[in-house]
Amino acid sequence: MIKLDISTALFLYLLFNVIGVLLLWVFFGLRTKRSSFKKDEDYVWRCSICANLYIDSKNQDLSRCPQCGSYNKKENMKEAMQI
Repeated sequence: MIKLDISTALFLYLLFNVIGVLLLWVFFGLRTKRSSFKKDEDYVWRCSICANLYIDSKNQDLSRCPQCGSYNKKENMKEAMQI
């Protein structure tokens, strides 16, 4: 039989619990980080002037067309592709 005094047993109990919580925190943190990437469709823009399709991952609402230089608002690409 292994002899442990109360302070060693308490230390081991707390150590394993802290390690378990830390592993769960890392696991769920990595899982949400992986799923937070946006789809490539969110970066595709269509110019309202020259109808050029381009990718701009920096801007959220307003983007500048690299071909003609006009400014464009974000629109739903599923609807824009059907036109």
